[in-house]
Amino acid sequence: MARLDERNVLVTGGAQGLGRAISRRLAAEGAHVTIVDLNADKAAECVELIGKDGATAKFVQANVAKREEIAAAVEAAALGGVLHVLVNAAQYFAMPKALELVSDKDWELSEATGPRATFRFMQLAHPFLKAAQKSSVINFVSGSALGGIAYTAPYSAAKGAIGALTKVAANEWAGHGIRVNAVCPFALTDVQRDMIGTEWDNYTRTAEASPMKRGADPDIEIAPAVAFLASDDAAFVTGTVLHIDGGMTELSTVDYSKSPGVFK
Repeated sequence: MARLDERNVLVTGGAQGLGRAISRRLAAEGAHVTIVDLNADKAAECVELIGKDGATAKFVQANVAKREEIAAAVEAAALGGVLHVLVNAAQYFAMPKALELVSDKDWELSEATGPRATFRFMQLAHPFLKAAQKSSVINFVSGSALGGIAYTAPYSAAKGAIGALTKVAANEWAGHGIRVNAVCPFALTDVQRDMIGTEWDNYTRTAEASPMKRGADPDIEIAPAVAFLASDDAAFVTGTVLHIDGGMTELSTVDYSKSPGVFK
């Protein structure tokens, strides 16, 4: 019996990158996965991959910056009025810039798709998570926020806010049977792989500054950890940040001044 049999799961940004790996793994664990993404083509590919894996999933197209679309996505995922797992993986990443040169657009997109979207999904999903009696929320934070990596102000601020929100919700919702945790990953996704060797190759710079000199494989090193937090195996885990970054956050520093960006 799979760990997530018959459980209703919603994954934001679930059609690509880390989100795709997570959607595939949770579906393989037996969950009814609802993929929420703006990219319909990528979502169709992901649903097809999950079908080839011998599991099933559905797609809800939504802009995570719009409250009404979030509400519709949550209701679609909460079969029978119950949601067992919410994974907030969506996030806009702004091009590296000196703090004083960050645009309003970069700041607003980072905030809208990150902490505001995470907050709204959690708030609107709360009654359905509570109805499950045992449920799990998994958010995504970043070492750039925890370490204050230079030239990442919008992204780091967004991830820092999500980290604080995770702990507050874990405190408030423990009595509702809802566990709330965060994952702090460093992974090699398809997007990053395509940029290796180009001027936009931030992955290689980051990997070189990390102790293990590489990023995680999303399918075999990130998604299984998320499945653990989603399952009853983590029944006594809440309010924590699980670092799946090869020691990068605690043990290294990335210099984004060597990346393409705006610094003067």
